[in-house]
Amino acid sequence: MRKQPAKTNRLINTVPAVDGPRVGVVPECCVITGARLMSHRRQFMQAAVATSVAGAGNSWQLAGSAWAAPAVERWRAKVVRLEALTHNVRRVSLLPLDTEFTFAAGQYVLLRAPAGYLTDFNARYQTKHKQVARPYSFASMPAAGSGFDLIIKHYPAPPDREDQVPPGVLSTYVHKHLKVGDTVQLGKPRGKLYSPTEPDRPVVMVAGGVGAAPFVGLLSHLFREGVDKEREIYFFLGVRSRKDLLLHEQFGQWAKTKPAFHYIPALSHPEPTDNWNGRKGYINVVLEKHFKDQLDAEVYLAGSPVMVKFTRQVLDKLGVKKERVHKDPIRVQ
Repeated sequence: MRKQPAKTNRLINTVPAVDGPRVGVVPECCVITGARLMSHRRQFMQAAVATSVAGAGNSWQLAGSAWAAPAVERWRAKVVRLEALTHNVRRVSLLPLDTEFTFAAGQYVLLRAPAGYLTDFNARYQTKHKQVARPYSFASMPAAGSGFDLIIKHYPAPPDREDQVPPGVLSTYVHKHLKVGDTVQLGKPRGKLYSPTEPDRPVVMVAGGVGAAPFVGLLSHLFREGVDKEREIYFFLGVRSRKDLLLHEQFGQWAKTKPAFHYIPALSHPEPTDNWNGRKGYINVVLEKHFKDQLDAEVYLAGSPVMVKFTRQVLDKLGVKKERVHKDPIRVQ
């Protein structure tokens, strides 16, 4: 039933180093597309330039859409691997250089843009960034003495507006300049996402596009802790087309080997060449059709504000109590 996409996990060794701030939001998704995505990006960039700190990123909603000055804590990590997960999503594997660096499942970390890169970026795009950082959710489970992964989507300038709308500051750095062996600067890991309270209640995770990033680490943690042996876990992943479907093989393999884990991917705008036999439509609609009348579960959302908004409406119709919904709207460049 479940077709595997062509492998896009090719290793890349290309580009420079990082530093920067913020509190609270995170990943990118599939519901905002076309003109609406461009509008969203323009609004974001206007806000970023208007404030001296341009900062938002991949992480869980811990303080709404708050923007913050750079965190005081500074940590260092070495880039040990760069991997293309899709045409515009890259996995960055990092090894902390500070032994005190630790994090918990469901947290995020601030990745900082280096001053030299910002100087060049400002000169090229006529921007005025002084300090920039983005929060990215950990996309791997915590393990003592080991490294960790971040999954980062690139936000290029619109092809027809390159002279008016610059590309995403930090995502461009990661995708066009960062290289294996570079040292990056990080803020202190922050946030708290998952804390199961009722063992019998199912867990439902809904992600849009790169909103899947935090669930990679969280699911790994839940499997290690044996949570899938106590309750059903559903993971809904919505993307635009097959080329945007990240980590499809990994999620599919988990579904095959873990009976209580259910993976439901969906394409909102499949291409004719996708040969897609799975679910089609926006992920909030797919979610509603799957559970139909009622849902009694703990729900976790990660995606664009539009995706989160419409998924919340579906959850309201399904009778999910607000205190059982944990959301993470994406605002990242």
